[in-house]
Amino acid sequence: MSGAPEVDDAPNRLPDPLSEDQLRRHFTLHDPDLEEVALCRGTVNKLGFAVQLCTLRWQGFFLRELDAVPGEVLDALAAQLGVLSIGLGAYPGEEKTRRIHLERIRAHLGFVRCGEGERARLLAFLGQEARNTPRTELLRKAAHAWLLNQKIVRPGRTTLRDLIAHAREAALGDSFTILTRDLTAEQGAQLDALLAAAREEPESSPWPRSPLEGFKQLPKKESAETILFLLTRLRTVLEMGFAVWPGLDHLHPNLRRHLALWGYRYDAYNLRRFAEPKRRAVLLCFLSLVVAETADGVVEALDKVMNDIHAKARKRRQELLRASEEARRRAVEVVETLGTLALSEEVPDGELRRAIFERFPPEDLGRLVEGSRLIREGDDGSHHAFTARSWEFTRRFSPTLLAVLPLAWSETTRLGEAITFMREFNAAGKRKFGADVPLGWLPPKWQGCVVRRVGREVEVSRSHYEMALLSTLVEKLKSGDVTVRHSRRWADFEQYLIPQEDWQRDRERHYETLGLPLDAGTYLNALDTRLHAVTQDVNTRVPKNEALTLDREKGTWRLAPTRANTAQINAKAAKALIENAMPTRELLDIVIELDSRLDILGHFLHGGEGSRLPRNVRRRNVLAALIAVGCNIGTARMAAASGLSSREISLAADWYLTEDALRAASVDLVNFASKLPMAAIYGLGDTCSADGMRFYVPVNILAADYSHLLGARGVNMYAHTTDTSLRLYQQSIPVRLREATFVLDGLLEHGTELDPKRVVTDSHGFSEVVMASASLLDKELAPRIARVHEQTLYKLDRGKVYAHLDPILKGTLKPHVVREAWDDVVRVMASIKTGTGTASLILHRLGSYARQNRIHQALAEIGRAEKTMHILRTVDSEAYRRAQTRELNKGEAANDLSRFLFFGQEGALRGREFGDRAQSFSALAVLHNAVVAWNILTVEGVVARLRSEGHE
Repeated sequence: MSGAPEVDDAPNRLPDPLSEDQLRRHFTLHDPDLEEVALCRGTVNKLGFAVQLCTLRWQGFFLRELDAVPGEVLDALAAQLGVLSIGLGAYPGEEKTRRIHLERIRAHLGFVRCGEGERARLLAFLGQEARNTPRTELLRKAAHAWLLNQKIVRPGRTTLRDLIAHAREAALGDSFTILTRDLTAEQGAQLDALLAAAREEPESSPWPRSPLEGFKQLPKKESAETILFLLTRLRTVLEMGFAVWPGLDHLHPNLRRHLALWGYRYDAYNLRRFAEPKRRAVLLCFLSLVVAETADGVVEALDKVMNDIHAKARKRRQELLRASEEARRRAVEVVETLGTLALSEEVPDGELRRAIFERFPPEDLGRLVEGSRLIREGDDGSHHAFTARSWEFTRRFSPTLLAVLPLAWSETTRLGEAITFMREFNAAGKRKFGADVPLGWLPPKWQGCVVRRVGREVEVSRSHYEMALLSTLVEKLKSGDVTVRHSRRWADFEQYLIPQEDWQRDRERHYETLGLPLDAGTYLNALDTRLHAVTQDVNTRVPKNEALTLDREKGTWRLAPTRANTAQINAKAAKALIENAMPTRELLDIVIELDSRLDILGHFLHGGEGSRLPRNVRRRNVLAALIAVGCNIGTARMAAASGLSSREISLAADWYLTEDALRAASVDLVNFASKLPMAAIYGLGDTCSADGMRFYVPVNILAADYSHLLGARGVNMYAHTTDTSLRLYQQSIPVRLREATFVLDGLLEHGTELDPKRVVTDSHGFSEVVMASASLLDKELAPRIARVHEQTLYKLDRGKVYAHLDPILKGTLKPHVVREAWDDVVRVMASIKTGTGTASLILHRLGSYARQNRIHQALAEIGRAEKTMHILRTVDSEAYRRAQTRELNKGEAANDLSRFLFFGQEGALRGREFGDRAQSFSALAVLHNAVVAWNILTVEGVVARLRSEGHE
């Protein structure tokens, strides 16, 4: 891929390894450079000067330490200077020499220091960028590129971090003005009324509820009552008229959600204390998020309800099929008995019904009648006819759902006719269908039970018609043919992407940022070249690959399992030795020790309830709250253990343990621990693993789903773990959704100084579309795929011949599919990169209507090429397979640590408030990273002591 600015994000080191092209372009010394280098004395000084000169010109910063400069860089520069290639650990000999050299290099290249004036200019630039891209990672990259373009030496990371924070604050202040400038006095009063305490509440209540608090209440698990509850809330907020407030469109989605979460976090009392523009801006974003979350909740509850109805219908059909044989056997007996009773003069006519039911209970007789009908009509293989038994249940909410839920559809979607008809039918209070009932939308699987012919007339079963409508509506929502306005998950796909007008204006810039060519043919040629190179390379080593068993005639292959080697055995012995020498430490002491180094608790000590307390008291309360939430023991048990009051801990948890503060503390721990010398033994932070942990949720909430692994309802914490075992990112996801769509979120949203390019997952984290998306975003997905030998391997050009691998390269890629959708594919990737839509949301929607979506098809073709290269590398290299296993094992070990830390309440999540799960998982991540950071710190001293005692 070409065209991407090659600016590294790690200011302390050069990329390693470097490509030949990078060496040639960035470490070639020109005549003026050679003249400057010649002024230095000695080989070390000349080489060190040349390295710093080339680094500043390429990356825009000076290296702090030169002992880690890649050997190929030293070799290339030494050859040009005519000196020996030696290490630079002794450069510079004196600090004065270093200062002189750096000043000469700045003057030679025309760079200036990042002084007060330059920082002011950078802040102004970042303030403008933060309005469009509030994501920290993108702002940091934008700052690096701007500084290099302006020839300003990149400042230290702390300075840059502070400037980014100030820029985001400035963008936040601007957003308050943008959102509220068009509010009338009446609309402002309407927003403020949300914060008024409800007068009907008892005066003795310490927390009088307000309309705002009513909007925060979490829905219970799926039921007719839950759907009606959500629809009532949705109607209330939509009628207020703020869901489509024009100023909201001018805010970046991430910034809008950030403000909305303030509305969830603060109660009415604290929001009333905000300045008017800030308060009203928060309420506008809050109402927008309430509409989106509520609409999503309606669809989610409807989906679960209809799934349950269909499951019961399938079960009912199976029961009747099993009973049909019995019905055949008993049919004669039943007819004989009924006939006897009917003909008997001993049974009066008025007593006949009672006499029948004495012989055959109504339930048994009904089952026999339905079984007899199956025998007569024959089973059509469908369960849909049995869904009508749930019609009375769905009638409790279906009229309100169709009337309130803001559905939208294209003119070609015929289901819209049925929705419009039923809205009018319900509004008119009609009971029977007429001849005008639309039937053209009915799927074939429903026609047999919805439409029945009675003689020459057609009879439409209303119960089956409505069940077909609700079932098809759920299907069409998932396929994208029907959308929900204002929704987050079920909106028009265009809403997740960069607007077309903006895309056409900035299209080339987005291509350059992604490092992708404008022409699809150029990309496909590069893809074919990479695929051919990998395939040819693996093909040449097949005869020597003892782990591979290839059956040419059947076109099948097998890979022998990887066995433990000497290095692993030695590693286990070293691990046991180090573990026995490690000191023990209480979790509380670990957090306190790291806080003394990093001031991680300082992230929580801002304003809010109790801010007038002395700082040391607030720090104590926050520490107790962090342990209470992160270990899941609750405030009451923490109070009993610490001697503090439950109220003190609860207030600290509610007001200080915010999502932003917890993430900032976790990021500080990751940045600190990953830079420790011992951390490099475990990894360089360029690789991570992603895996899910399921948590039991005993409370009655819609967000929990049934998990077969738990045998109960639960949620999934999907976590990204670095190669140093630090928690990079975590989020709560439904257990029913596949993990693959969430893989990229952690790589893009973590906010740390690390830049992991490679993520290892198990089969649940793998799909071809995600592999393609990762590659297009300059990442690599390396899954360990179960039953990998059953995967289809592909060629792009069938003309290429590979003597050994041809029997298993059975698939052929379709380049025309990529060409036709190339610009749309890049627009999707640019939308993910800029944060216009999250990777998980966009990829989930693409996957839900895969068949008719050309973007999904194009990504699948690219993903098949990436999958083929990955599997061929897996087949070819034992080291590659071991690296996958090693990273997955680190992720499993990290999960074990998190389970150990999250021991309270048997590891169950019992929170009922919005954001409880996010707070629990974020607090757990802080404790997890604190333990890992302390371990890395401590292991360094333990290893040094063991070496001094003679251990190797």
